[in-house]
Amino acid sequence: MSASLRRPAPDRDAARTAELGARLRALRQARGITLDTLAEAARLDKGYLSRLERGLKNPSIATVLRLSEALEVPVAELFGERLAEHAVRVTRARDRLAVSAAERGVNGVEALSRDGAALEAFVLHPAAEFSADGHAEHAGEELFFVLRGTVELRFADRGFVLEMGDCAQFPGHLPHRIRRVGPEPASALVAVARPVQGRRSSRQG
Repeated sequence: MSASLRRPAPDRDAARTAELGARLRALRQARGITLDTLAEAARLDKGYLSRLERGLKNPSIATVLRLSEALEVPVAELFGERLAEHAVRVTRARDRLAVSAAERGVNGVEALSRDGAALEAFVLHPAAEFSADGHAEHAGEELFFVLRGTVELRFADRGFVLEMGDCAQFPGHLPHRIRRVGPEPASALVAVARPVQGRRSSRQG
């Protein structure tokens, strides 16, 4: 018998404990709450909760039930056996919210995301001229990906001509404008990641 066959099997319990800890941490951070807050809500010691998240402790049934209640998720979700009801949101092409913009600068906008998600996405169809309303500014980080055609993305002191497949990423608070370059239609995917209240505090946990 080879040496590899004589080695003990991996500790599955330890692996599952580590997975549970990582999932617990991800659920907590997704809700923007700190270790202190969750520990208080679940009536657990902060140090013990920290060890749970690092996969160093195997929780009891009572602890799992407390965490499930505090995080407002089914127990099965803590074990990765079930997704939250709204964890995955699908917007069918036929159900996109399309807006035909009358102002200069945009021919139309199609919303890909709904329900006030932290990540909002659109398909933008730029017009041949910059918008008469001036520069766009908003919170969060923006990703701009050209789906077809050629687009000019202009900031206060510089501009970029982007072709199909080109991508730009920048802080949304920078004033910016877009327009189509050339006679051919153009479209771009715009994704905006907006800050979630409490996310900064969660990083301290």
